Amino acid sequence: MKNKKMILMGAIAALTLLTYSCKGDKDTKAAAETEAAAEKPLVFAEFTDLDLSAEGIPVVIKAPKDAKVIKSTTDGELYVYGGKLFKLTLAKRDGSAEDNVSLIKEMTTDKELNPSFDKLTVDEPTAFVKAKKDGELSFTVGVNTAEGCIIIQEGMSYDQNPDQFSDYSPADVQLMFDAAKTATAKQ
Repeated sequence: MKNKKMILMGAIAALTLLTYSCKGDKDTKAAAETEAAAEKPLVFAEFTDLDLSAEGIPVVIKAPKDAKVIKSTTDGELYVYGGKLFKLTLAKRDGSAEDNVSLIKEMTTDKELNPSFDKLTVDEPTAFVKAKKDGELSFTVGVNTAEGCIIIQEGMSYDQNPDQFSDYSPADVQLMFDAAKTATAKQ
């Protein structure tokens, strides 16, 4: 009798393991397929206009066609989430784009504050791209509006980020920069 119970319990355990492992394979395959689709290279020519004025940011910007707009729950910023490799932060600022970008550039290029700073690869009155010594890129773009300006930067706050990915390649940053440079104020 004890042997039958042990055999029955063993069979149930084996069946349970087999059922869960098969389900796990399907979930793993589906997750891998989803991840592969999510990492499909973005093509700037396929970007569409995204009007952010309804969200309180009076600009139109190019973004991936399926991009989502996410309002910050803490800072009053707005994020454009175009997938793992495309994220922008937009913030309203008082003053002109030129003044705001100049102040940010001054702090960003200060080697005492940022010892990893290497050089500016783009240096314009309303935009710059900063390169670190390890080759990592970041950017700031300013757009003048009727109420002040909008500052646009790559990435988004980690706690607001759906996938918490932030290891962008230089090509990813260049694509985000190109999109940010398309931003125009909406009257």
